Amino acid sequence: MPDLFDGDPAPNSSAVPESETQTTSFLDTFKLKAAETAKSFLIDMWLARHTEEKVMPILEKIVHACEGEFADAVGNGGGIYAVGYCIGARYVLLLASERTIGQAGWTRAQKQPDEEAGEAQGSAKQGPLIKAGALAHATLVSPEDFRGLKSPVSLACVENDPMFPDEVRTAGEDTMSKNNVEHEVKVYPGVPHGKSYACLANCDW
Repeated sequence: MPDLFDGDPAPNSSAVPESETQTTSFLDTFKLKAAETAKSFLIDMWLARHTEEKVMPILEKIVHACEGEFADAVGNGGGIYAVGYCIGARYVLLLASERTIGQAGWTRAQKQPDEEAGEAQGSAKQGPLIKAGALAHATLVSPEDFRGLKSPVSLACVENDPMFPDEVRTAGEDTMSKNNVEHEVKVYPGVPHGKSYACLANCDW
């Protein structure tokens, strides 16, 4: 399990159950709401410290190290497979994508184009870095993150997820279908974000 956050754990973001707020006084409710606001601010600050520019180079190093250290296993499996949960889900999409070097949306530690071979800056392609990926309860994913996908992916989602809205999911499905990317999407009803523990057990891969 790679440490993508350099030993900096996310602040505790668990919300106060609604049943608890119903039995508290106005002052207690105000204090709880203030605490939730402070936690939200801390999470925003934490996310600002752990950007794609910092995380993707770590993942690239891990992938390349695995290719060397576990070459037999990687060869027998036909490549490296990745699973991402919550914030990690977006990085599975990026690892499963082919991107132009220097392309916005995948700022990575990359090899420079081979000028002797006549590759122009901005035209060299890299990726995908994984054979297939699975993601659950995605967070911070945008429709653009699906555009370069080349490797098969499986998505485990929940209904009415504010962290992975339906419009982002459906835009992603449309892009994958249009680009003939092998994929499966399973949406679990009546489950909040982060609570469907058995989702990945139902993947076909």
